[in-house]
Amino acid sequence: MSDLRLETPAALFTARAAEGAAVVAIRGSFDHTVHALAVDFVDQVFAAFGPRLIMDLTGLDLLDSRGTGLIVNCWRRALGEGGRLALVGTERGATRILWITGLTTRIPVYPTVQDALDDLPPRT
Repeated sequence: MSDLRLETPAALFTARAAEGAAVVAIRGSFDHTVHALAVDFVDQVFAAFGPRLIMDLTGLDLLDSRGTGLIVNCWRRALGEGGRLALVGTERGATRILWITGLTTRIPVYPTVQDALDDLPPRT
C-alpha cells in the first residue's frame, strides 16, 4: 500500500500505513478552499487503508467549520465501517473549535501519533 498525498497552495494532506491504521497528517489551512479536494482525499484514504484512522493535526494553522465537518464525517464513517478515528495535536489554537464544540469529548484524543497507535483496539 503506497502513501497518499494531496498538496495545494494552502494545505498538505498525507496518509501512510502505520501499525494497523492510517495516519493522516494535515498541514496548513483546512478550510473551505480545500474542502472538495479533502473530501476526495478522505475517500481515497478509506479505500486504501480502511476505517482505522489517526488524524495528526499538529501542523494545522487554520481549521474552519467545513474542515471540522469533514472530521466529524470521517469519525462517523470510521465508526459505521467498524473502525475508529483518533485525533492528535488538538492542543494548538487552530483546533480550538474541536474543544468548543465538544468533539474532543467524543473522539479519542492523544498527545502523539504513537500514543494513538499504542491504544488501538485489536481488529474484530
